[in-house]
Amino acid sequence: MFKQRGVFHIVLVPTNTNTPLHDPIVDFDSLALDYPEHDTVVDLSSIELTESKKRPGFNLPSFRVNAPELQLIARLSLPLMSILYFATRSAAPLLVPLNVVILTCLFFLLYHLYLYRQTIRLGFIKKTMISANQLDIVTAHIAWLFDPAIPAPMMMLIVIAAIGNGIQHGFTAFRSILQTTALIAPLVFIIRSQLLGIHANSLAFLFLCTFFLIYAFFLIVRIDTIQAKSETRSTNLELNNYKLKQLGMALQKSEARYRNIFDNSSAAMVLIEDNMLISLVNSKFLALTKYSKSELYNKKRLSDLIYKDDLQRIRRFHAKRRKMGGTTPTEYECKMVDKQNNIKHVIIRFNITQWHERIMATIEDITSRKQAKSALQSSIKRLREAAARLTQSQKRYRNLFENTGTATILVEKNLRISMVNTKFAELTGFSKNDIAGKKRLSEFIERKSLYRIRRFHTKQKERGLPLPTEYECLFVDKARNLKHVVMKIYTPQEQETSIVSFFDITKRKKAEAALQEAHERLRLVSVIDELTQVANRRQFNEKLNTEWNRLKREGLPLSLIMCDVDCFKSYNDTYGHQYGDRCLRSISDALTKTVKRSIDLVARYGGEEFAIIMPNTDLYGALKVAESVRTAIEQLKIPNKASSVSGFITLSLGVSSMIPTQNLSSDVLIKDADNALYEAKDSGRNKVVQGKFNPS
Repeated sequence: MFKQRGVFHIVLVPTNTNTPLHDPIVDFDSLALDYPEHDTVVDLSSIELTESKKRPGFNLPSFRVNAPELQLIARLSLPLMSILYFATRSAAPLLVPLNVVILTCLFFLLYHLYLYRQTIRLGFIKKTMISANQLDIVTAHIAWLFDPAIPAPMMMLIVIAAIGNGIQHGFTAFRSILQTTALIAPLVFIIRSQLLGIHANSLAFLFLCTFFLIYAFFLIVRIDTIQAKSETRSTNLELNNYKLKQLGMALQKSEARYRNIFDNSSAAMVLIEDNMLISLVNSKFLALTKYSKSELYNKKRLSDLIYKDDLQRIRRFHAKRRKMGGTTPTEYECKMVDKQNNIKHVIIRFNITQWHERIMATIEDITSRKQAKSALQSSIKRLREAAARLTQSQKRYRNLFENTGTATILVEKNLRISMVNTKFAELTGFSKNDIAGKKRLSEFIERKSLYRIRRFHTKQKERGLPLPTEYECLFVDKARNLKHVVMKIYTPQEQETSIVSFFDITKRKKAEAALQEAHERLRLVSVIDELTQVANRRQFNEKLNTEWNRLKREGLPLSLIMCDVDCFKSYNDTYGHQYGDRCLRSISDALTKTVKRSIDLVARYGGEEFAIIMPNTDLYGALKVAESVRTAIEQLKIPNKASSVSGFITLSLGVSSMIPTQNLSSDVLIKDADNALYEAKDSGRNKVVQGKFNPS
């Protein structure tokens, strides 16, 4: 390396000492253009103390005195002075009696004690300090308002409270107090003027107090300014001291870090002096060259280790670049000769720093890479042949996947769909490009069906049972339409993808639903009376036998109410059968509304006769319901001029209740209720009669 007009040059020469030292390999002048100035190690302007940031507004650290006990004594003195003053004066206070003034001052005393407790418990917080300051100034104004003297000595309390709090808490608190005084003082002065009149000595005393406040204002402003400058200077000194300490620590850490990086680098690194001599190497460079440090330092040049043919090639390249005016590269691929004359393929990279007189070179051993490259090139042909065969196989697989005849997809482990056939795209309404790689299988399964499958999977895993491969669920297409599908899942062994097929069974489900609906209608026709839409005689018999057997086991009562429409034949003869059918429907509706329990059954027993089955109901309850039914029919006010009982439709009812036993049958209950019904009809109709059944 030599220096010429401020430009450093590296000359790489072969081991032969007869080779002239000309033709530079690395031109520093051209390389420097590609390397901007390095950043400084430590940027002092970026260092700042977080404590030096000044918070705007109410600044608690600016308190001159932080002693809550002293503050409490100072604040309590104001109401105590007011109490002492008003208690010793012979003249009564203005506007209010003396006891009111004393109570007010005592309230202020208690409130100050409360604020003192808050200060001790929570510290000097903004809310507590402002409350105490405002309480002081309000106390002083109230004392001035109630003072009967001319001029009022209590006016001085305002000056004492304002200046005391201003000196203690700083300019911000004093300005807030002056603002409060500017609002309250004129009101107090106007009220006193209305009560006592305006006197010259009062005005003079007022002007004197105002002068003190204004003088204190400028004085506190000056004090705050001086203190702020002093704090700023102190903060700057601390900041500069902190910056110097940080700079020293950063420099030490930087040197240690770079030394550690150099010594423990995974690449061979060498430091070159201006005469091309090697001055510093790391362990990787020693392992690469097989030399020791004593054999290299100030004895070997880096160019001595480069293979002769590569050195000549680099020289020719540099001569051509200089002639063309191009820049010199900082990276070279060449061969290096170690101490045992072994040739290794390396890449040499030069790191040039303008402010340093030495050059850092990084050498990467790529011998194994070169050997692998030739092996790789020989295997590329085989890979291309295998890729061609794989492409052909993939085409056959895609053709089979597309023409399965069912909606089929390929699902990854995270449920993302990676492959779609045309049938599935038609099923969903999306295009293949909208699904593959963008949609998940869970997005096409209706939410409740998805949750049901997940819960089933969890239970199967907890029991250690295998998961099924077929599921029936609801499928959601692009238009948010629901379709019934059968989903079949096949996962090949040692594969992380699954083949999922869908079979649309929506039409079959609709047919099943229609068949179920038809069965339900048929069942209703078989058990519901067509005219009145209540249970028919068949359902009545089934219900009575079922409840009889159940209550026989439980030993509970079963009640039956038999109802018959009074003079209904005459009603039909008079008004016609259409009105008769309408009348029966109205009666059945009234019976259904009156009998409210879901376990009770209202049935048309035959013709104009109805029956009510009431399980778990004793005779008293059945009679009560029967009377309600009779009243409800009577309140319908259906005209019946052919009736011999009333001008409206009425009911006669027979009630029977018994506990089923092995010796009895349900026919006994029907017969007893029917006998009671006929007794009601024979005894005048429109009444309720209970049965005469005696189990003995």
